[in-house]
Order: sequence, then structure tokens, then C-alpha cells
Amino acid sequence: MSRVVKTRVTEPKEETYTAEVRCDLCGELAPQTESYYPWEESYDVASPEVRMQTGEHYPEGGSGETTFFDICPGCFTSKVVPALKAMGAEPVVETWEC
Repeated sequence: MSRVVKTRVTEPKEETYTAEVRCDLCGELAPQTESYYPWEESYDVASPEVRMQTGEHYPEGGSGETTFFDICPGCFTSKVVPALKAMGAEPVVETWEC
């Protein structure tokens, strides 16, 4: 995993935060660290996700585990998509607008 996680003490509490995010494949440094989508900047949308959640979910709560990779947009396009296609997967491409 290419996330640098640090702990800082802010009176009266201590918190853990993500100090930097790097692509797990090429090592590119993401421009943001405190965002769910670290490769998005300003008005540009770029939020590649490779993740799986497992666990239980009930009306009163639940618990589980999320496994994910930090993949930059370049590696997603040039490495992940071709690798999945080579294994027989075909991507679904949807257009959207706001």
C-alpha cells in the first residue's frame, strides 16, 4: 500500500490522518490526501476505484472490511483496463452529465 499514515496530537485529542497517497503501481503522488478521490483536482474528475467490501449489514448496523488499491488515472487506463480485458472482462462505459 502506498499511503503514508501519520498521527498528530491536537489538544485535547490525537488523530490519525493520511499524509500522502501514491499510486500502488507507478508511485505517482496524488495531488490531494484528505479527499476520498485523491487524484481529482479543481474541476477535473478522476476517481479510479478498485475495491471490494465484505461483511454484514443489518438495519441496526453492521461491520466488515474493505480491500482497495490506490491507482492513479494513468495506470487505471494503461494497465488495469488492459489487464482485465486480457482476462476476458469487458468494461461498461457510461456517460453522465450534471
